[in-house]
Amino acid sequence: MSIFWNINDPLSYNCLFNFIVGARGVGKTYGTLKYCIEQYLKHKKNGEVWQFFYIRRYDTELEKLTKARGGRLFNAVEKEFPTHKFKVESNVLYIDDEVCGYAQAVSTGRKLKSDAFPDVKFIIFDEFIIAKGSTDRYLSDEITSFLELYETIARLRFVPVFFLSNALSIGNPYFDYFRLNSPTNKNHNQRH
Repeated sequence: MSIFWNINDPLSYNCLFNFIVGARGVGKTYGTLKYCIEQYLKHKKNGEVWQFFYIRRYDTELEKLTKARGGRLFNAVEKEFPTHKFKVESNVLYIDDEVCGYAQAVSTGRKLKSDAFPDVKFIIFDEFIIAKGSTDRYLSDEITSFLELYETIARLRFVPVFFLSNALSIGNPYFDYFRLNSPTNKNHNQRH
């Protein structure tokens, strides 16, 4: 039995929105990034393009991961792919100097409205729950902002989203909006 999270469990349900909430350090982000990279490389061999989108709430959360020189988004997972070169520049993600994905903040997602992302097959929304007592705040129109960004990317296609977070609080706008219950609730097997 592994203590690390396995992406195959949520994938088996074939859901559009997948809320993955668990203990810190069990590999939620690592496993999801690894899966998206594997899909990109697997389909590239067949001449297909399978890109992904990495989302955070604020631009400031992306700065060190995708904007600073070299970007750190791939640092932990790139060791799994020693024959490939990873690079991040200005919110564009590269493997072997070809675009494998993009990064965007929900807070500034509206500026992408006229852009097209037909090759994006998966979306990762990392740290979607804010810890109690944090100085960060949810956006005043967060759900609308997220859904608009989602539609800009998906354009009426089935593009699964992996909402990732440490188990910080069940009180958040996403659980409220989608009427998700606490895992201790008797209806915890309800799928959305």
